[in-house]
Amino acid sequence: MYKDPRKDQFQNKAKEALFHQRLAELRSKNAQFPWSGGDLPEFDIPREESKLLANREVEGPGVTDAELERRALLDLTSLSSSFNSFYKRLNYEIQRARRYKRPLSICLVGIDDLERIAVKSSAETKTAVVEAVAKMILSSIRDVDIPGRCREDCFGIILPETPVAGAEVAAERIRTKMEQFAVQQQWQATLVITVSVGAASFPDNGEVVEELFAQAVEALMITMKRGGNAVNFAGRLQ
Repeated sequence: MYKDPRKDQFQNKAKEALFHQRLAELRSKNAQFPWSGGDLPEFDIPREESKLLANREVEGPGVTDAELERRALLDLTSLSSSFNSFYKRLNYEIQRARRYKRPLSICLVGIDDLERIAVKSSAETKTAVVEAVAKMILSSIRDVDIPGRCREDCFGIILPETPVAGAEVAAERIRTKMEQFAVQQQWQATLVITVSVGAASFPDNGEVVEELFAQAVEALMITMKRGGNAVNFAGRLQ
């Protein structure tokens, strides 16, 4: 079946335009100057620089891209990917950021209405949604970023060397790309998925792991309670 490459180019341009619009709205709401000129952030990360393919050197040269993606997805969604592991790594990264006086941010990505999806559809659909969000996150973050599973409906992402402006780009990239994504249900129509993102940055929103994580959780909870499909930064939305 022939696939017109111009269609993909058109869709990518449309997604990028939406991304910049959303990001400008976010920064305007937070009383910040919009992006301009050479400051414009990239909507997509090159595939080879995303977290999906981050372990190529570790896994070995003979492993295919598809297998690398499968292993990365399994690492993020399996039961072995625990909140404790993520929390310990966040604590370590905060200590490192403090020692070297470097910025660091954290994003918590919550799947909107996951339980309602499970009740209305099936356990298989619920699993497919979680995997779809996990894959979208892995394809939307840098190879140096650190994702983890915080609970059934929530993923965490540690962004080393990233101040709040960079976290805004990462958070809005994930939210916008997820808004464009859909899961095909068996015998049913496609299911559109949205996510809410709560973010916090070191040292502005906390200098110890308990404080920084709590600030990100609060930002996420406020956003989800207000309907979801939005980005919220600690201390900005009450």
